[in-house]
Amino acid sequence: MLTKAAKNEVVEHYSGVFKANPSVVFVEYKGLTVKEIQELRSNLKGADSELKVVKNTLLKIAAKDTKIEQITDLLSGPTAIAVCENDPAAVAKVFVKSVKDHPLLKIKGGVVEGNVVGADEITALSKLPSRPEMLSQLLGILSSPVANFLGTLTQMQTRLLYALEAVKDTKSETSETKEESKAESQEETKTEAKDESNVEAKEEAKAQDEEESKAEIQVESKVEAKEETKAQGEEESQAEGQDEVKEESEVEAKEGNEEETKDES
Repeated sequence: MLTKAAKNEVVEHYSGVFKANPSVVFVEYKGLTVKEIQELRSNLKGADSELKVVKNTLLKIAAKDTKIEQITDLLSGPTAIAVCENDPAAVAKVFVKSVKDHPLLKIKGGVVEGNVVGADEITALSKLPSRPEMLSQLLGILSSPVANFLGTLTQMQTRLLYALEAVKDTKSETSETKEESKAESQEETKTEAKDESNVEAKEEAKAQDEEESKAEIQVESKVEAKEETKAQGEEESQAEGQDEVKEESEVEAKEGNEEETKDES
C-alpha cells in the first residue's frame, strides 16, 4: 500500500504528464495473466510507450484542470494507462492487435492529439500509417519531384533523339520523294508533250484532209461546170445545124417552086 508521500508523487507526476497534452489510452486488463500483461508491456515499449497500473482516484486527482478530466468517467474498475508522446497510431496498433490475441483486454478510450476518443476511434487510428511509415512516405513524396524531374529530363533527351532521328528520316524520305516526284513530273511532261504533238499532228492531218477534200470538191465542181457548158454548147451547135439545114431545105424548096412556076409559064 502506497504511503501518502508516494501517492502525492504519483499525482504530481501524472498531473505534469496530462498538462503536457500527450496522447493517452485507458484499458481494462481484468482477467489477463501476468505473462500476457508482460507481453503487452513489451509490445508497447517497442511503440515508445509504457503501460502503468494506477489507482483511479489518483488519476482523477491528476486529471483536474487538464483535457483528461473530460474522460474521468472511464476511470472505473481495473484500469491501466498508456501514455504516448510520439506515435499514437503505433500504440493503437499494439492495443488493437492485443485485443484480438487476448479478448479479455478491453480498450476504454482516451485522448489523442488533444481530442477525446473512444474504443472505435482508437481502432480506426490503428489502421493509419505509423510515424515511421508516414515519414517514409513523406520522404518518398519529397524525393519524387527530384526523381520525376530526372526521369523527365531523361525522357526529354530520349524524345529529342527520337525527334532528331525522325526529322532525319523525314528529310531523307522527302528528298527521295522529291526526286521521285521530279522524275514523275518529267515523265508526265514528256508524255503530255508527246500527246500534244500527236494531237496537233492529227489536227493538222485532219485540216489538210479537209483542205484536200475542199480542193477536190472545187475541182469536181469546175469539171462538172465545164462538162455542162460543153454539153450545152454541143446542144446549141446541133440546134444551129438543124436550123441551117432547115433553112437550106426551105430555100431549096422555095427555089424549086420558083423554077416550077417559071416552067409552067
